[in-house]
Amino acid sequence: MKRILKSILTLALLVLLVKASWFSYLFKGVYATYLKGNTTANIFDGESFAKGEINSTSPSPWPVDLDITYAPSLELEMALSEIETGAFLVFENDTLRHEEYKNEVALDSKTNSFSMAKSIVTILVQIAIQNGEISGWDELVVNLIPELKGPGRSMLTLANLSSMTADMDWDEDYYNPFGIQAKAYYGSDLYKTITSRSIGAEVGVKFEYQSAATALLGFCLEAATETKIYDYASENLWSPLGAVSDAFWHLDESGNALSYCCYNATARDYGRLGKLILQNGIWEGQRLVDSSFLKGATSPGTDQYYGLSFWLGQVPDSPIMNSGIENRYIAFHGHLGQWIIVLPAVNRVIVRTGHQGGKSFSDPDKLSPYMLTIQEYGKPSELILETNKPDVQNSLDTLGSDINETSLESDALPLHNGNLEG
Repeated sequence: MKRILKSILTLALLVLLVKASWFSYLFKGVYATYLKGNTTANIFDGESFAKGEINSTSPSPWPVDLDITYAPSLELEMALSEIETGAFLVFENDTLRHEEYKNEVALDSKTNSFSMAKSIVTILVQIAIQNGEISGWDELVVNLIPELKGPGRSMLTLANLSSMTADMDWDEDYYNPFGIQAKAYYGSDLYKTITSRSIGAEVGVKFEYQSAATALLGFCLEAATETKIYDYASENLWSPLGAVSDAFWHLDESGNALSYCCYNATARDYGRLGKLILQNGIWEGQRLVDSSFLKGATSPGTDQYYGLSFWLGQVPDSPIMNSGIENRYIAFHGHLGQWIIVLPAVNRVIVRTGHQGGKSFSDPDKLSPYMLTIQEYGKPSELILETNKPDVQNSLDTLGSDINETSLESDALPLHNGNLEG
């Protein structure tokens, strides 16, 4: 009996010591991830976090005209299946043309964006600049977050944060439970975690993908606007976009939004973000985002595949477009293969959510599912028709019982793209 009591007391003491230590976040990580059979964060883990609600006050459904010719080819369907795709949607112009849901993802599922949120934060900062709440992208971060430290603190600008040239003391590792990335995700105070990191002397010199940079950018937005980022998104982005469903951001125990990731929305509503970029910042005739800013943000910066929080590239094996428009793609991209792909030359937006990212599928010499999607849907409509039908056993019956085909809902990167795990 004494041994049992001693073991219980020892265990209790260990728990108290861990709770009081730098590693206290591990308890939440174990509960939200490992006890649910995962080795990293997952698209449904919002249920383990408090929520910063992002309301939509003026829902405006997509026009829907589903067409089997917009379904993925057999090759792409197999690749998407292998990486456990949840939602796969194709929008052309202003209309939803293809939609399917699998692997526990449904029409009304709100799934984690992961690092697609980085592009959203950049859009929100630009809106704040247009609203006169921030002076510009050359605003010094230390003016908004004075507790910054490190040799580069006085040089760091908002543009450095968005372009991933912040040179922060940060290790971007999504699978190390003892790393700073895990502490940021599961810890109790993201603001304290982020502001404790040093800013190096090589600000603006080299590209290094760091979630801490976007988290700091989100805190700059809140400091400048004196508004929580999720409330700012509600009023300035989500409602103007006519989102049909409310969204939410993960919050930590201190009420901080995990702005660098963890925007949760339905696949149809994610498509609105793509359409906003496709239309150069205009939504239903209203200018939401400055077109000259978007032109710069979707042009390569220090890294040839990255602008200001957008992934960029050329459609592989692209046919010559009659319009003479450069056939490129612009993408919001998140951990485990969350994609919003914008294809300006063919007026298309592709939304994919799911459980795995997939560097490449069965044959390593073939394109990854991500690049295969870009290649296939970067073609003009007549070439998609030739490629996809009638080979694919992918009829409208497979789209799932959740989809109302007669609803009035409404249309809207090179072979190697650096680190796309974020």
